[in-house]
Amino acid sequence: MTYNIKSLELDGAAARRVVRAQRPDVLLLQEAPRWVRGRRRTRGFARDVGMVVVAGGIAGRGAAIAVAPHLVPQVVEGRGVAFEPRTVRFRQGFPTPRGYALARLARSDGEGGVLTFVSVHLSAQRPQRAQHVPVYVELAAREAPDLVLGGDLNENPRGPSVLALQPPLRDADPGQAPTEPVDVPRTRLDGFLVGSTVTVHQVTVPDGPDVLVGSDHRPAVLDMSW
Repeated sequence: MTYNIKSLELDGAAARRVVRAQRPDVLLLQEAPRWVRGRRRTRGFARDVGMVVVAGGIAGRGAAIAVAPHLVPQVVEGRGVAFEPRTVRFRQGFPTPRGYALARLARSDGEGGVLTFVSVHLSAQRPQRAQHVPVYVELAAREAPDLVLGGDLNENPRGPSVLALQPPLRDADPGQAPTEPVDVPRTRLDGFLVGSTVTVHQVTVPDGPDVLVGSDHRPAVLDMSW
């Protein structure tokens, strides 16, 4: 599941209910709380939905990854990476940090292999997205085919930044429903790109009263096997 929770500035209780209703094994967060007590608030959010933060925090610049408790023993690496700490948010005019969070999970059946999950949040400004894309192109080349990249891409599925990652990745579900604006979605800004070893069953976009007030984006939920 990928979800931009807008720093929990809207209805945090509703956002929690949205996640609990989906019961994800892996949760890719964008705009997790960053500033005062941000790390503690992110961990508290994860705990409240029955999950554990394994990557991101301050280093992820708002990107974070949480997993269900039964997956914690399979986490072999979790980290956040800041690569553009001084981008400017056009609506507010002060710095908005950008980064990504990465977690590698080993197979629980003991057969070996590691699946990498990456939570990303691209800039809302096209020139800045173009600056960020090489980082993700390199990441995709390194981690594919065992990669699930999800997040707020701030671009439609046929945009240049998204297409730059295909191949080696592919759109998890070209028919996925739009996610923004939250009340009457018209554009698909949130979704997943996956590597060749990932089998996608479906991608759904939740609806309902809590979705409408928990954030300004709708989440997307990936049903997959590997």
